Amino acid sequence: KYGLDQWPGWWNGVTTGDFDEDGRLDIVATNWGLNTKYHGRFSREHPLRLYYADFDLNGTMDLIEAYFDPNLQKIVPERRLMDMARALPFIRMRMPTHKQYALSSIQEIIGPRLKSAHQLQANTLAHMVFLNRGDSFEAHPLPAEAQWAPAFYVGVADFDGDGHEDLFLSQNFFAYQVETSRSDAGRGLWLKGDGQGNFQAVSGQVSGVKVYGEQRGAALADFDRDGRIDLVVTQNGNQTRLFHNVKARPGLSIQLQGPPDNPKGVGAKIRLIYAGSQGPVREIHAGAGYLSQDSPVQILGYREKPVKVQVQWPGSKTTEVNLTKTANYLIIGMNGLISSN
Repeated sequence: KYGLDQWPGWWNGVTTGDFDEDGRLDIVATNWGLNTKYHGRFSREHPLRLYYADFDLNGTMDLIEAYFDPNLQKIVPERRLMDMARALPFIRMRMPTHKQYALSSIQEIIGPRLKSAHQLQANTLAHMVFLNRGDSFEAHPLPAEAQWAPAFYVGVADFDGDGHEDLFLSQNFFAYQVETSRSDAGRGLWLKGDGQGNFQAVSGQVSGVKVYGEQRGAALADFDRDGRIDLVVTQNGNQTRLFHNVKARPGLSIQLQGPPDNPKGVGAKIRLIYAGSQGPVREIHAGAGYLSQDSPVQILGYREKPVKVQVQWPGSKTTEVNLTKTANYLIIGMNGLISSN
């Protein structure tokens, strides 16, 4: 119905945000990017394939990657003969020469054992934004710089305080097979949003984010309560890095106080109201990105002074709070403002 089933991929992380500021939550999802050994070996018509079954009947599941070879007009395995035969020795008996293997389809190589296999497909490895159009989602790849490396965590925040939602990606993957070069072209990437669903990569020299290892989970929070969103990034087998935001324009900090069964207001949507327009919707999550959870206290940047904060609680109740010129930290309950300072 919504068109998302047209984009099977090797998705890693996912979260939501109102990137075009129309009040509908859009989706951003991380994948493996367009700088891997698979690039150029698949299309929408000919996706990458993963066959899985106990091909050698030893009680464990075996996986075979495959793709469509336009020259042979056949679906062929991704791995070399020596690699395949090491895992599945019967292949060597069926394919005694490298030439025969190179000219054979996956069906010819595996033989009747392939009939027992299940199959998964992926037709995109790009990191994507899916803009919510109400009755469908409109797919857009993230900028080229984001595609240089696999990504895992993706977080939504206004990093510079301009009133538009930005993204952060944790990147890189090293633990491939011995014959495959590692994917290490990422340093962690801030993508600056323009409020219309578009993003522009910000270099590490400007953002200050330079993490060269295998970045995995990350989280967003204003750890020093200065009204600027800060960032912590974990690495696989390396140091966790904390980045203190010092250049953003301070935003409005909003903490929700929900009912006893949902004290943090998970699922609530917060929006700043201006004199003649509205800002993006921010949703509170109990988990997002990739094995991560951001702070429930939201830091909302603004392009002009807002006059109200609107909170739509789970269950459709809506609360509106008028803003004073001096308030910069609000605690809002279901019945209105609890405190401000």
